[in-house]
Amino acid sequence: MRLNKKLKSKHKIVIPLTIGTWNVRTLQDNPSADRPERTALVARELARFNIDVAALCETRVANEGQLTEIGGGYTFFWCGRSSNEHRTSGVGFAVKNHLVRILASLPKSVNDRLMTLNLPLPRGKQAKLISAYAPTMMNPDEVKDKFYEDPDALLSSVKRTDRLILLGDFNARVGSDHSAWDGVIGKNRIGKCNSNGLLLLKTCAVHDLTITNTIFRLPNCKKTSWMHPRSKHWHLIDYVIVRRKDRQDVRVTKAMPSADCWTDHRLIISKLSFYIKPKRCPQGNKVVMKWINIRKLRNPNTATSQAEDLDNQLSELQLEGNAEKDWESFRDIVHSSALKVLGPSHRKQQDWFDENDDEIKALLAEKHCLHRAYQKDPSSIAKKNAVNNTRRTVQSKLRKMQDSWLIAEA
Repeated sequence: MRLNKKLKSKHKIVIPLTIGTWNVRTLQDNPSADRPERTALVARELARFNIDVAALCETRVANEGQLTEIGGGYTFFWCGRSSNEHRTSGVGFAVKNHLVRILASLPKSVNDRLMTLNLPLPRGKQAKLISAYAPTMMNPDEVKDKFYEDPDALLSSVKRTDRLILLGDFNARVGSDHSAWDGVIGKNRIGKCNSNGLLLLKTCAVHDLTITNTIFRLPNCKKTSWMHPRSKHWHLIDYVIVRRKDRQDVRVTKAMPSADCWTDHRLIISKLSFYIKPKRCPQGNKVVMKWINIRKLRNPNTATSQAEDLDNQLSELQLEGNAEKDWESFRDIVHSSALKVLGPSHRKQQDWFDENDDEIKALLAEKHCLHRAYQKDPSSIAKKNAVNNTRRTVQSKLRKMQDSWLIAEA
């Protein structure tokens, strides 16, 4: 059975899980802003690949917070340093809106480099997702050692019966020594190991973890996630890591070169055979009330018609002496009268991104087309310049759209 289909059992429907990790470099166009600004674009890219939950790295947004993109279909959670500190880190999650409603608790932050999320699974179990952003090679050894102390304590606290998924940008190359790290890395490795990679391998070995990026036989463009700016060599530094006993539940882990959102990292996705517990449906008949377009009451003639129609219907109301039933009858008469005269309300989320949806779709389609052409021929200087010029044009037009929308609203 295909992964993207719902699997039916005797009592319930369970949905397979697709997760991802992406170093977005930043969620802000304006460094002095307090709120993220690129969430709509990131949500659009995640929706293209139907990702349920994505761990985001290097968000660079101050403090903790959350933001829901109604049109994009995702809710963003982030954690970073305070607004008066230099922000070069930051982690977060992007979760589909329908999954947010079934979470027992919202994502919790450990610090500006670690964040956790618990997903409910059937039979009372759960999957703990950890979004991590490790220090780069330029940081001193004390900073790196301090970073790995926190994940070590966090990994030790997870129950053995729960699923564990460690995601993020570890700025580490784990190398290709499969025999020395049997069970930690697979046979389809790439590159050489560095000091950061050794720290990651030791942590995985202690906690019986497997780096799923090295398990599957894929072309190099599907295995590497970041290109060194000076050597122009592609490396694998973004990982999806699970427990060794859960290795058989990972269908595939691969990089997506076509994902593009002003970052030099590729999106890593992993398709898992983990099934999220569906939301419990309430029993009994639920009364669905349509929203009324009350703006029409500003017209005196409409308000008079509504009052007359309501008086006529209430004159026929017969009370039974039962408070609950009498209230339901009164409520239904008022609602039906208002719905007949005023009509339903067409609710629209006020958002600059959604209101300019058609124009933005055309801009992004052109950018994706040029990006795919450059991916097929990375040695072409003309195609590279075309991609960079299009990115600048799209970013400039999006800023103008946002400014125009805000001025009109003000």
